[in-house]
Amino acid sequence: KNALLIRKGDAMSLTVETTQSHDIDPMELVESCLTEAGWDFQRDEEDATLQCIATTKWGDMGGMFASRREPPALHFSLTLDVKPTQARRTQITELVMMANERLWLGHFDYWADEGVILYRHALPMLDRIEPEPGEVRAVLAAGTDAVNMFVPAFNFVIWAGKSPQEALEAALFETAGGG
Repeated sequence: KNALLIRKGDAMSLTVETTQSHDIDPMELVESCLTEAGWDFQRDEEDATLQCIATTKWGDMGGMFASRREPPALHFSLTLDVKPTQARRTQITELVMMANERLWLGHFDYWADEGVILYRHALPMLDRIEPEPGEVRAVLAAGTDAVNMFVPAFNFVIWAGKSPQEALEAALFETAGGG
């Protein structure tokens, strides 16, 4: 699917015109990259999402790729295998912000109502049908690197009662020193 922003005179319209191409399936490229990376995966019946398993140094994490038509994007997420508690909600939210300051690609989200922390990144698909293989590989690497780096900090906050600053310092020291 291609989407084009239309320029009219000196101003750019926010109207998005799309053209459809059913010949290329961006999820096939994702499957190829996941196979190359050695990740297990399975596509859903509607072909809009692909479930995968990322092996990290803290265990297997559930991942998902989803293709979206409007706005055109390919979304990736990894659900962290940590168990956030409502009692530590403020500290978890602060740690998410502190961790995000250190990420170049993607970000962490804390969905308090669902009790889930996840890593997310979206690839815009305007003016193109599928991402480049290097983009998909970069997202996979960035996601696993972020999980490897920050899962200990989330666990220090949730289970050890550490402040976000203490947890981050301990996790980054452990990552840099023992990593």
